[in-house]
Amino acid sequence: MTFNPLILHQGRSLTLKRTTPDDAAFLFEKMYSCYEFMRLFRLNDTAETVEQVREKLISRSYLTPAKSGYLECLMIHKHHGIIGIIAAADYSALHQRAELLIGIFEEKYRSISYGIEAGLLMTDLIFNAYHLHRYYAYCYGYNHPVHAALITAGFQLEGIMKEHLYNPVSQEYVDLHIYGMNETQMRQNPRISRLSKRLVGRDITQPLTAPLPPPDESKIPAMNTVSPSENQPYFAKSGILKWGN
Repeated sequence: MTFNPLILHQGRSLTLKRTTPDDAAFLFEKMYSCYEFMRLFRLNDTAETVEQVREKLISRSYLTPAKSGYLECLMIHKHHGIIGIIAAADYSALHQRAELLIGIFEEKYRSISYGIEAGLLMTDLIFNAYHLHRYYAYCYGYNHPVHAALITAGFQLEGIMKEHLYNPVSQEYVDLHIYGMNETQMRQNPRISRLSKRLVGRDITQPLTAPLPPPDESKIPAMNTVSPSENQPYFAKSGILKWGN
């Protein structure tokens, strides 16, 4: 079976590419086997082997995001290659909402601009391509750079759940902050308008009236340096997609 990924969106420096089973070894090395990354990204999500990661990705590959409730992409930098991961999780068709998950693997690439660019690209997909109503994110109390990035990207702090999670490694309880925005808040946010013009290439507070152009291949490292066994991916144009694609 051939797993043909999708390039979903592209900004000034980043391309979002859906993960596939061929990414299992890379994700195990950079993500699941790295406690320092996971304590910032998804504290209690674990995988003990590459095969466990591969099984997760294979299971997901058989379902649309609408059925799995989960859409996951690699963040590919035009010079540095894969620098992180971003996902829309916990999708609800009834409530038309999804949760943002975002993480950058290496500290040297944790520039606030990369996180904001990726967040704006996914925000564009969420509201303008998939036409959801609400987008939200959880953040651990100690992850101060992400608090700042979420606020810059247009999210509002909606509450703090004190000592909501337990970290068995550090043996301590962790506060969980929740940030959110709805479509009206996004469209009325002048900061999102300004930043998206610079980082995405257009004002994402305005609805799409035409499909986005094909991706600029010069911004995507040679595919054999990204996922050796994958075919050249397709570009899914924003504005004509539904969540189930």
